[in-house]
Amino acid sequence: MSRLKRRFQKRASEGDEAAPSNLWRGARFRRGPAPGPPSERARRERLSIVIAGVTFGFLAMGARCMHLQIIRAPELLAQARAQHEKAIDLDPRRGPIRDRNGEELALSVDVDSLYADPSKVGNPDAVARRLAPVLGMKASELREPLARESHFAWLKRKIDPALRARVESLGIEGLEFVRESRRFYPKRDLAAHVLGACGIDNQGLAGLEFAYNDHFTGTPGRLEFLRDGKGHRVLDRSRVEPIPGDGMLLTLDATIQHIAERELDTAMKETRADGAAIVVLRPETGEILALASRPGFDANEFSEATETSRRDRAVSDFFEPGSTFKVITAAAALDAGRVRPNEVIWCENGSYVVAKHRFKEDKLPFGNLTFQEVLAHSSNVGTIKVAQRLSSSDFIAVIRRFGFGRSTSLELPGESPGLLRDLKRWSGLSHASISMGQEIGVTPIQLAAAFGAIANDGMYNPPYLIEAFVGPDGARREPDREGDFQPRRTVSAKTARTLRDMLQEVTIDGTGTKASVVGYTTAGKTGTAQKIDPVSHRYVRGHYAAWFGGFVPAAHPALVIVVMVDEPKGAHQHGGDVSAPVFSRVADPVLRYLGVLPDHEEPVMIDRPLVAINENAPEPLVRPASLRTSTVAGPAAGRRPATMSLPVSKAGMGLFPALPVSIRKAAPAPPAADGSVVMPDLTGLSLREATATLASVGLNCSNRPGGQRVTRQEPVPGIAVRPGVRCSVIYE
Repeated sequence: MSRLKRRFQKRASEGDEAAPSNLWRGARFRRGPAPGPPSERARRERLSIVIAGVTFGFLAMGARCMHLQIIRAPELLAQARAQHEKAIDLDPRRGPIRDRNGEELALSVDVDSLYADPSKVGNPDAVARRLAPVLGMKASELREPLARESHFAWLKRKIDPALRARVESLGIEGLEFVRESRRFYPKRDLAAHVLGACGIDNQGLAGLEFAYNDHFTGTPGRLEFLRDGKGHRVLDRSRVEPIPGDGMLLTLDATIQHIAERELDTAMKETRADGAAIVVLRPETGEILALASRPGFDANEFSEATETSRRDRAVSDFFEPGSTFKVITAAAALDAGRVRPNEVIWCENGSYVVAKHRFKEDKLPFGNLTFQEVLAHSSNVGTIKVAQRLSSSDFIAVIRRFGFGRSTSLELPGESPGLLRDLKRWSGLSHASISMGQEIGVTPIQLAAAFGAIANDGMYNPPYLIEAFVGPDGARREPDREGDFQPRRTVSAKTARTLRDMLQEVTIDGTGTKASVVGYTTAGKTGTAQKIDPVSHRYVRGHYAAWFGGFVPAAHPALVIVVMVDEPKGAHQHGGDVSAPVFSRVADPVLRYLGVLPDHEEPVMIDRPLVAINENAPEPLVRPASLRTSTVAGPAAGRRPATMSLPVSKAGMGLFPALPVSIRKAAPAPPAADGSVVMPDLTGLSLREATATLASVGLNCSNRPGGQRVTRQEPVPGIAVRPGVRCSVIYE
């Protein structure tokens, strides 16, 4: 091309101006002869190529359709359904837990949960910064769910109405709320160790909620619906309603539980103890009326509770029982006929050697004591000498009959069997040590069940918490009891009654006087167990588990109460000083709440001679000099006298006959038209008389024991009060 160009340029320079242009055109467009029409063969080839291409295309599309419609059909159908159809599980309402009176202790309520549609959230960082302080979360925690490529992300579940209002006030687009079921405990920390708690998805985490999660949960429902291109629900296809779970009716009484926990808290505060536990049960059935441990926790805030506060010391922790176990030793010896209550035991002046080991008394040394006094004063030496009259095989057999060394089959999870070594592992000291409550570990619930057997004339009733399951339709169903749940005999009824009589002396003139309850006969046993260092495996001074176990009224026990205080601090660390008062403070209001009538009339204490109304006496008789002195108020106007017997003190019992003495008793006034009654004058009355007088006018007052006779009352006599109004009677 460059040559032709040079030639054209040369010729143009010679004067032929038109030629170069023509030559260039010719050189440019006349490259050869014009092509003719295609031949037949060429047309056939071209047509074949077109047909082959079209055929291949159809084959490719067919193969693709086959791949999509047959091979990948299930996968693609699932994707389509995932985009346009939605199926969600409908959580069933968890069954409620109620106490024996039907009061709700745990229930499920509907609350709001906050979620976001990240596709509608404009700036995740900005939204996270605005939302974090309101929800009490870090902005980094919110940024990740807000930035997801999805239409749904949880932000915070199960919030209260106030928090929802604060979130709505922000006006952030893409935030939505949905209703969910949340477990709620209206009494907060009451019976928290028994009830347990639930997690964010309503799964049981502890206590009965965990142990019977399947019963509470019920059957989930299912909802299927169609969604539009934006993911919004447009049409429901099917709906199966959830079936609520079973409810549970407990043997606990919320009022008794409150009293027990209140007094346990008082003991913790007074003694600065590491922990404490209490069990209240009915001996004739084994029903647990109250069971509590300290420290406690709010079941609504289970995630914030410490591991220590979650521990149920009444069920999961075992301790040496100390002298409370002497009751079991006494039961075994009495039932075997190896000792009599009034038999004199030489207590070796407080020191006794067994297998080259010297056992000593905890406090004062003793000489001769009757076996009843051995229990009352908690003599270690006297107990060991009586226990030695039993063979080890007979002794451990009785211990096992009382339920030690195995769990009670209580419905709570994590129950400890305690510690009782097999007989072949006993050392030369074991027989003596176990007889006084060492080398053996028991839980408070085990000890309560054992004391219940003595209170129930020797019949052991396994303790239990669940009265019945209640279905959604209200139908009751008895629970399936696990393990050996049948009542069994531990000792004879005669032995049990004899032992109950002996244990009364503990609260009258022994180590448990602070457990006495005004107006009621009380029986029980104190115990103070040194704790063992887990490292050195030796007893540590100053570290004790303080016990008291007993029953009331002693003759016909309505209640068994066991109290354990773990490592009390301060001047008083013994069971008689620490745990016995808790027993008394719990038993007194509970007995009145249950309507158990007093069975013991305190001796009348007077400070001047009383004239006896005795027609056979030629002259007035004066009180025996052996009676102690106290005060009985003088006559009051408008009050009619009533007669009662004057019991003598223990020192004078059998020396002087009971004399009918004039004692004033308030006459109840009739109720007014509006139902109000006049507060009677109770001054000088005993507990039994005051209780009967108040009951006759429909009043139920709390007693503040401190003496034998009423000295003050609130409201004062003569005031018009309505039945049910709170009132107090003070004894001094």
